Amino acid sequence: MYRKLRYLLILSCLAVFATANAQFDDPKTLEIGPHVGVSYYMGDLNPTLPFLQAQLQYGGVVRFNYDNRWTFRFDYSRAKVTASDEVAKWRPERGLNFTSNINDFSIVAEFNFLEYYTGNPKKNVSPYIFGGISVFQYTAYATVGDTLIDLGDFATEAPEPEDAKWYERMVGKTSPIGISIPFGMGVKFSLSRHMAATVEWRMQKTFTDYLDDVATVYPKDHAVYTAPDGTTYDLTDPTGNYIEGQQRGNSAFNDWFGMARVSLTWKFNLPDGRGCNLSKF
Repeated sequence: MYRKLRYLLILSCLAVFATANAQFDDPKTLEIGPHVGVSYYMGDLNPTLPFLQAQLQYGGVVRFNYDNRWTFRFDYSRAKVTASDEVAKWRPERGLNFTSNINDFSIVAEFNFLEYYTGNPKKNVSPYIFGGISVFQYTAYATVGDTLIDLGDFATEAPEPEDAKWYERMVGKTSPIGISIPFGMGVKFSLSRHMAATVEWRMQKTFTDYLDDVATVYPKDHAVYTAPDGTTYDLTDPTGNYIEGQQRGNSAFNDWFGMARVSLTWKFNLPDGRGCNLSKF
């Protein structure tokens, strides 16, 4: 009887392996792959129009599928955001423009509205939502002719108050590091046994108002760039329409940036301890 039970258990295990996930829950998996899409900015130069002056963004994702509903992922994005008063026409009389290059590292949790598992034909599509936290490095530039000028080298606005707290300085103009809360929604598709795709839109609420180098008021001494040919350019007030103390940006609201993108990932099964244990027999 004992030997018959053992043989029966072995045959059951073989049947399970042959039918993959037909009788057990889908195992935990890891997915790795690239993503590509567009990035855009919303802030003092463009407070209302998503996708205005959208730029290329790309990167990679590592996704840990905990179960059919919950996924956790690490995400890297190389993005560019840009805006100008001339294009956005929000305050064209300022004549300001900027371009920021962003390296963003985020950790987010995804929740699938439907049960989803890459490689399972019965659970092959699901919309999802996500949220998390990110740290990003950025550098803001102004375009003068065909030249990009690093705005971090110039005091384009009134200086930070001497009594500014350490965390205010950390996210101020002098810091190249920002923190944001990424969130959004998407749809994921199982394309084959190991391959999956996602289409996703995300926004990132930052805790800095200097992604565009526009935040507070006009200073007494303007920042002036001198080109190699001797031509000078006022980075603080290119149009000469403002005086000291007038509002240059809206310091009540921080900057945002967003992305719309697609990803393609390859699934790797992870050992999770489930299956047939013959050691008891």
